[in-house]
Amino acid sequence: MNVSLQTLPAELIWRIFDHLDAETIVFAVRCACKRLYTMTNCYDRYALDFRFTSLYEFHVMQKIINPKNVITLTLMQRWYLPSLCNDFVRIFNIDQFTRLRSLTIDADSYQLLNWLEESTIGSTLTTLNININTDDPSHFNRGENWLAPIVSKYTLRKLHINEHCLVMGPARLLVHKTQWPIDYPLKSLAISYATPNIFCIICNQLPNLQILIVQSFSGLKILEVAEKPADSKPLLSLTSLSLLSINMADIEELKSLLSLVPNLTHFRINAMSDLTDSFYDGTQWEEIIRAKLPLLDHFTFCFEHYLLEKPKSNIVEEHIAKFQTKFWLETKSLLVQCALESENNGHRWKLYLHSIPISEDNIEYYSDGKQIIHSAVNKIDHNLELFINIKQLILFIGQIPDTIASEGTRSCQSYLFPRVRKLTLVINEKWPIGTIQYLQNTVNLTNLETLQFEFPSACQFETNLGADMRTLFEHTLNLRSLIINCNQSEQMNLTTYNSICLKLPQSV
Repeated sequence: MNVSLQTLPAELIWRIFDHLDAETIVFAVRCACKRLYTMTNCYDRYALDFRFTSLYEFHVMQKIINPKNVITLTLMQRWYLPSLCNDFVRIFNIDQFTRLRSLTIDADSYQLLNWLEESTIGSTLTTLNININTDDPSHFNRGENWLAPIVSKYTLRKLHINEHCLVMGPARLLVHKTQWPIDYPLKSLAISYATPNIFCIICNQLPNLQILIVQSFSGLKILEVAEKPADSKPLLSLTSLSLLSINMADIEELKSLLSLVPNLTHFRINAMSDLTDSFYDGTQWEEIIRAKLPLLDHFTFCFEHYLLEKPKSNIVEEHIAKFQTKFWLETKSLLVQCALESENNGHRWKLYLHSIPISEDNIEYYSDGKQIIHSAVNKIDHNLELFINIKQLILFIGQIPDTIASEGTRSCQSYLFPRVRKLTLVINEKWPIGTIQYLQNTVNLTNLETLQFEFPSACQFETNLGADMRTLFEHTLNLRSLIINCNQSEQMNLTTYNSICLKLPQSV
């Protein structure tokens, strides 16, 4: 049976619109026929994402789409591209978005937060994602108290804050300095930094919190402070805790914090710095989970650190053996890998211990591989997908393995990195033959939204870079943003302009 958009019910067409970006609806669907033109004007669930929108597209869309029909809004502000953001703030008042549910701000200043605070009536906003990245001290005074007025005006259910303030560092903490309204309904909170004391304050002030994500967590002994964690009552509502980069000298400190959240069902912990041996002890973790987290059913971790002296020959087996008990293999069904890496021609060693798949969101990887001396898993599984969760990848291009470069394009299921959204290519001195084929075999390029080239120095190209770029862009169907850094090299700027920029598809 043939079905035409002309005959479909309006609600069904609007459901289709729910899965399209606003640019497609406005610039493609709207002009297809008179009926779709009318339905586009009546559609009231627009999700506007202005991160990759041109100034021309923005001004067309702002005349067509009524703010009251927008439920999701994403804004990006950069010092080198101020026009769109400035025009948006000048044209719109936050109170015009009467049905806005979710707002994401990615900026290098606090201007858009000022715009958000201008609301006089509040709104239906329940989700707020803030990413501020600035090293300008002039911004700090204005940003110092931005959170308090926002939580007083908006009844948020989800608040994710990611502040990178290079001058102030972790001193710019707002969550624990904010006096939250009593019984505030916040369910999900993500913050850049926390200590045990801040953790306890969160437990006391946000009794309805269910999900807590901390990008960087430092123990008090690491900070060398005498401050003790504030008295806290258990946060029984919390079911998911993620500590994405932990720096803690004593696992006993972590145990005391976990005793405050006994109802956790999901726990994720990562550490890229040296920890005491107890953090790498499977027996220790088994005891912690049995005693502190009886409801836990999803546990992921990723630990790595440099060894101060040459490791014992059986160090990998010693670590993996403690994850081969009935508790890990049957009760938790957790796959764990331990690996030992050699650097500097065997004069430096690094130990990795992680659950499978790796729980990191972003990693560094080398095309010529790493010198893994030995690795082992606690249970044989021929369908291991180590990197299925990786969204951001920094790939260092070196020697391309002959066997990989000569392979045909793989199926999606066999990509080493199947879900990468942002790919950074670091090219040192040479762009080798087979680079594009290697990328096609290693990364699912169709998922890429942002591609970044880093040329730290002058580069020798063993192939035609322009031809390689044409092939690459044929596979990056969803690419929206391109970044090129040539380290102020005039020759590399000219080369990349001619061979990369002039080959860009219109979607970028």
